[in-house]
Amino acid sequence: MLKTEGMVRARAYFHEQYADEVLTRIAEEGVLHQTEALKSLEAHAPHIRPVDPSERLFKTAALISRLQTMLTALRIEPFSSAAKAGVASEEEIEDIDRELSVLEQRYSAATLRLRSPDATGATTDQSIDYLAKNQGIVELSNEYKARLLMWGRRLENTRTIEEAKSRCARTSKTLIIEGWIPRGRVNDFERAVNDAAEGYCLTSYTQPPYGEEPHSHEVRSLPPTKIRNPRIAYVYEKLVTGFGLPNYFEVDPTVFMIVSFPLIFGLMFGDIGHGLILLGLSLMLVVVNRSGFRAPELFEYLIKGSPLLVMCSIAAIFFGFLYGEAFGSGEYYHIVEDSLHGVLGFSIHEAVRSASNSLEEVLSTMVGFPVIIPFPFEPFERPMLLLLVALYVAIVQITLGLILGLVNQLRRGNYLEAIVGPGLWLWFYSSCSYLFLKYKSELLSVVFQRGDILGLYIALPAIVMVLARSALHGMDGFGHSLESLISSLSNSISYGRILALALTHGAFSRILLMFLELDGGGQAIVGGLMWAALTFLLIICFEGLLSFIQTLRLHWVEWFLKFYSGDGYEYKPVRLN
Repeated sequence: MLKTEGMVRARAYFHEQYADEVLTRIAEEGVLHQTEALKSLEAHAPHIRPVDPSERLFKTAALISRLQTMLTALRIEPFSSAAKAGVASEEEIEDIDRELSVLEQRYSAATLRLRSPDATGATTDQSIDYLAKNQGIVELSNEYKARLLMWGRRLENTRTIEEAKSRCARTSKTLIIEGWIPRGRVNDFERAVNDAAEGYCLTSYTQPPYGEEPHSHEVRSLPPTKIRNPRIAYVYEKLVTGFGLPNYFEVDPTVFMIVSFPLIFGLMFGDIGHGLILLGLSLMLVVVNRSGFRAPELFEYLIKGSPLLVMCSIAAIFFGFLYGEAFGSGEYYHIVEDSLHGVLGFSIHEAVRSASNSLEEVLSTMVGFPVIIPFPFEPFERPMLLLLVALYVAIVQITLGLILGLVNQLRRGNYLEAIVGPGLWLWFYSSCSYLFLKYKSELLSVVFQRGDILGLYIALPAIVMVLARSALHGMDGFGHSLESLISSLSNSISYGRILALALTHGAFSRILLMFLELDGGGQAIVGGLMWAALTFLLIICFEGLLSFIQTLRLHWVEWFLKFYSGDGYEYKPVRLN
């Protein structure tokens, strides 16, 4: 899960008379991400040369274009089918060409009948809707629908094979195909080539180039990326790939986001009542998603992302109990808490307090100084406690990002860069985090009063990082080290947006509660309706969206930039329809 699927560079040599059979079998297996074979064999020129695009490729492409025109004209929608279409032979391509010409003539004749002279002798074009209703065109659509779709699939497969052939290299009689395959499917590739070439072939495999740092124009010499994550991580995977696809040597952070994304969202949006509303709406979207309903593009993202909204709403409810808030009110929270107390037989509020005290005691014993775990508390009433929690989150997530950056460099085999880059940065950031956790608000006064702390925990790792990077990378290293020192502070402070969003949520909630305080029958009804409408628009939609965006920003900017480049490219094997 944390690692993308392992790849092997595969190369196969086979006689040219088996070219179509070998390429078809490889495409049926759907295992080889093909690369340009000639690029890795340039040293052997002129004995190895490119495969020229065939006349069959051009003819197939022209037929596909004509066929798509007819599908549009006859308003035939493509559909997915489990049936194998196969590849068209030369004779079949000729037959398709002839039958398609006949269909084009019949369509022209049918549309000409819809052009009738008016009183002046001119012709009037009928509307597209009228064309669709014309009996002759409807008959053509019904008659040719199945054949057109099958022709399209077979021609697409043929073009796939011909394009794969043009990316091969060749000698006088031998073709060479090259690409990347997953390690677990080497046997499938071997069997496909051997069976199709009847043994007249040779295959070879090499491991990815660990320790190599390709130039920007050589990025695709690295293996493609095939992500493997549990099904529950699908929506989070889309958030990761929205930033960029991890390259082959990078850790895939999707699994971490299953925990971190809802947690940070919950810190910003924590409220039992609003969380329940968001949960109800999210579950409705899940049902809509499973029904296969097609919505406009803007709402399609919302529907597809409904599992993520469910997790975020659950996190909001969880932190609502930690904050002691329901619809922005401690009074409503105690009503909920008392009701659950009668059902569960224990007080959730006291359970939270007890768990926080126990965790505080354990952590304080481990590190040797007091670690404050402040739950339960109301952020709007005690904002500095939430700021402390936000900085806890910053320390944990940024430290994890630096550790992952260290792992990425080690996986590449760049041991010196791992130490000088994320390794020294991790030393500096961990030292500063330790001082903050130990001294908290007194940190600045302690640092300025005690030179030993300033020198040992801040100055020493900073100077070592600047000197080491400058020695290794010159002025670029000096600039990067200064950037790391500054971003250590700025990125940590950026997590203060958790406090800002939580306070915004609390302020909106308290303002809207004023509508429920209106007296009188009519005013109370109007106030209730206003509260419901504004709660949905202002808090659920606007503030929920704002919390989501800021949560995503903390992941993409403050976290990803510590370890994640997202410059990989997708594993796309040659595959038949």
